Amino acid sequence: MITVRPAGLGDADVIARMARALSIADGGRPSRFSADSFRRDGFGADAAFSAVVAELDGACVGYAIHYPGYDTDSATRGIYLADLYVDDTHRRQGIGRALVAGLAAQARRDGARWMFWSVLKRNRGARRFYKKIAPELKDVIVCAAFGRRFDALADQGG
Repeated sequence: MITVRPAGLGDADVIARMARALSIADGGRPSRFSADSFRRDGFGADAAFSAVVAELDGACVGYAIHYPGYDTDSATRGIYLADLYVDDTHRRQGIGRALVAGLAAQARRDGARWMFWSVLKRNRGARRFYKKIAPELKDVIVCAAFGRRFDALADQGG
């Protein structure tokens, strides 16, 4: 039986391990996300994100990290799904869908009316999975400033 629950401090090590696996699977270097950063940034009055975990027979086999958002067009709250990961050995058992559905239900209870996520174009497996949940938006381009570009932009703002 799959159980989706809010992540706690005790989940830090397993979530950090899965985050590293997700980064590598996406073709990148191992994530800098650690158990310490999970505990530091995911809890307290100024938490940067929240997380849920999926358990199968008592073992943590997946996680989702999200943070709140707001849409001015509809004047509604929502969430941005930042990470979704299920251990390789437990895929295609409904765990990913249970994580997304459980997160959506929790977000709706908290007043959210939408969920947004992004996926790498080259990640065909993830795109097939997400298309079963919701359509890809064809008229949106996601832009991002990271590293030096972010610093240059921030420098312009003083």
